[in-house]
Amino acid sequence: MSTDLKVTQLAEGIWAIDEDMVRCFLVAGDERAVLIDSCMNAGPALAEIVKGLTDKPVELVLTHADHDHTGGQDVFDAPGLHPSEYDYYCSKENAERPIKSLWEGTVLDLGNKSLEVVLIPGHTPGSVAYLDRAGRRLFVGDTVSDAWIYLFGPGRNLKAIIESLKKLESRADDFDLVHPCHGTAELEKGWVTKTRIVAEKLLAGELEGVNSPMDLPCKAYSCDGVTFLY
Repeated sequence: MSTDLKVTQLAEGIWAIDEDMVRCFLVAGDERAVLIDSCMNAGPALAEIVKGLTDKPVELVLTHADHDHTGGQDVFDAPGLHPSEYDYYCSKENAERPIKSLWEGTVLDLGNKSLEVVLIPGHTPGSVAYLDRAGRRLFVGDTVSDAWIYLFGPGRNLKAIIESLKKLESRADDFDLVHPCHGTAELEKGWVTKTRIVAEKLLAGELEGVNSPMDLPCKAYSCDGVTFLY
């Protein structure tokens, strides 16, 4: 069990909870709250932190099914997940675990706050973002980051993430801030366009790869503060 968790309040009723190199987010309204992802090894320590931040009922929702986003899920009820991610989620030793479907356009009403589900495949087939339209914030999982963006291995797709980034750009009037699960917790929305441009350079063969960190089976491609592991 990890107890090395750092809590940062981003706004009224919104917190980033960091565990080593990954973070989750708690968004609490007047009536209920959602925990966006559950870090890697946080477990009961994460649940205790959440209880200390809000007394509202808490629902776990996932941006995607990588283990560093689902590792603390066992202390919460069935997570919400886009059905396009079910196959990947079930392949990660979750086959018997109940899941709640979160379709594109689903709005999670928390009282004075709400989050809209936005499907953004590419990092994984069923990756989603959660749009806080009133707060002008977008919780993007691993699709945008000033740290590494994983795009190697089964289910990752460079062309798909480019189209998803274009989709987020088309909705840029709805948000000002982007909240990734790795790297800096709060980025300006211009990082969406920056990430798309670098992804297009990677697709066009314009970037030179270097050896990846941690001996991963990929190369690291960096430009303008964006790094893809591909």
